[in-house]
Amino acid sequence: MPYHLKTIQRRGCAAAQRVYDERRQQEGRDGVTIRSMYLRKSTLIALAVFFNASAAEAQWPQDSASDFSIFVTLQRFRTYADHCSAEIPALKPRFDSLIENLRSHVQGISKDLLASERFGGMREQAVPGAIAFAFKDSLDDARHNFQRQDATTICPKTLENLGVVNDDALKSDLTETLAAVQTMIRNLEKEKAPGASPN
Repeated sequence: MPYHLKTIQRRGCAAAQRVYDERRQQEGRDGVTIRSMYLRKSTLIALAVFFNASAAEAQWPQDSASDFSIFVTLQRFRTYADHCSAEIPALKPRFDSLIENLRSHVQGISKDLLASERFGGMREQAVPGAIAFAFKDSLDDARHNFQRQDATTICPKTLENLGVVNDDALKSDLTETLAAVQTMIRNLEKEKAPGASPN
């Protein structure tokens, strides 16, 4: 994967973890639990707020960590495609074709990863709303940063770069997203466990 796109992909998981940690710190200051703030509604409702109207056309994830991770991985690419398609309509058919191709490859790659011992249990794990909103914030930041650039320059280059993304890069990105979601879920479960030390 081209360097600048891979950098954005890697920063996405790190940014989501940072947002989540910051909210945990805010919880300690305000005396308000993340559970009361973010887990009142189902994860599906949280995800409905999570993605904008253009993303609603994508295949919506169910409330499992595996579906959520796949959706987040693809949503990072849709961030670029949606903006460029709106700014330069002539490029929309090519972006649509690329996104569909990436979606097909990610779905295929996910089967082997989710059959592995490392990630096999994620089909049965729900994603708490706090984690969903942490990823939302990181994706929002990526979208805003991308939109600040000159579309006539960045969009043709992005189209070219997305066209050379291979399965190894997609597997690496999906693995990183699955691992990040898995880690945050485990940490949240530890915090909620009886006898866990409050922050």
